Amino acid sequence: MMNKLVRVLACTSTLAAALALALPGSAAAAETGLSLFGTPLKGASRATLREALSKAGLQPKRVEDGYFCDLYKVDGQLKDASELSVCYTEDDDKFAAAEYTFPAFVDTGMVKRVVDMVSLKYGRPSRVSGNYGLGDVTAIWPQPQGMELRVARGWPDTTTYLDLIDVANKRRMQQQMAAVKAAQQRQQVQRDSKAF
Repeated sequence: MMNKLVRVLACTSTLAAALALALPGSAAAAETGLSLFGTPLKGASRATLREALSKAGLQPKRVEDGYFCDLYKVDGQLKDASELSVCYTEDDDKFAAAEYTFPAFVDTGMVKRVVDMVSLKYGRPSRVSGNYGLGDVTAIWPQPQGMELRVARGWPDTTTYLDLIDVANKRRMQQQMAAVKAAQQRQQVQRDSKAF
């Protein structure tokens, strides 16, 4: 009788754990953090993510070390998405941000469909600004470990973007991008000054 009770309790706790992982916004799901194709994003290296995206079947459009972001075609891996960009910090090649593009030609409903899709997995966004029918829209889901999910649409272009962000690394990457741009501008000025 005791063995039977132990087996029932074990099955019940296993089922409860499985349900907790499956439920949107659950504590267990939050602890796992953001990932792409099963690869955790926090602290992920460029090499690790390139391998994971290759195994997932994404076709590279531009995968070169000389750029901050790698670009991939998304062929059926995420409904309605056409492209995925994955960006890294320059100094240590750590994940900074990923962005799925959902093209939408005069389709104001695309942003709501993407928000609803993300909400199924992560629960309701903590903030939503804008009107789904007209204008800019932004929905944000803060995540553990300084990560964030964001769905956004500008206006009048109705293309929608889903971003997975390491907030600190994205800020650092943007500073690195600004430094590279400033250095390129200085070099151009030097080249131009020789012409006259």
